[in-house]
Amino acid sequence: MYCPRCGQELNEETKFCSRCGFLMAGMLNVVGNGGLPKEILDRKDPSAASPRKKGLRQGGLMMLSSLIIIPIVALLVEGFNLPEEILAITAIVTFWGGFLRILYALIFQSKVPTTQNLGFVETIRQDLVGNTNSRQALPPQKSYPIPASYSPPAGNWQDTNELQPTSITENTTKTLKRNL
Repeated sequence: MYCPRCGQELNEETKFCSRCGFLMAGMLNVVGNGGLPKEILDRKDPSAASPRKKGLRQGGLMMLSSLIIIPIVALLVEGFNLPEEILAITAIVTFWGGFLRILYALIFQSKVPTTQNLGFVETIRQDLVGNTNSRQALPPQKSYPIPASYSPPAGNWQDTNELQPTSITENTTKTLKRNL
């Protein structure tokens, strides 16, 4: 693990950074949770509900909406001389569809709430840290690479023996040859 302030490499049990003194207690949990403290991740989304509860709510709304939709359709059938089968189909779809939705939720759907709504966590992350999408991309290119076939202009070539100063090992090698 590295200190977020100065970049010093630290082991997992370190309480303070030895270089800058940054408090490292709890940083392992923050890094392990993708940059969010455990307290924020443990918060429950107020809109999160179990699939069963959502299904019961949807079925109930369908049944209640039938109390409004069926009389409106009945008035339209009478007013425009439409076939009465439209009223029957509307009643079946709204009331009995809601009843079947409730029955399905009670029998097949889990009453355990979903783990967490990722949109809720992502909203908190953006509030605390800012927009993370822009920081995951590389910065734009600021220079252009030299082509592989590039050769320096004529007249700038030098013989490596003419370079000054000479290397340290060259003098040592000459001294060793004299002493032998």
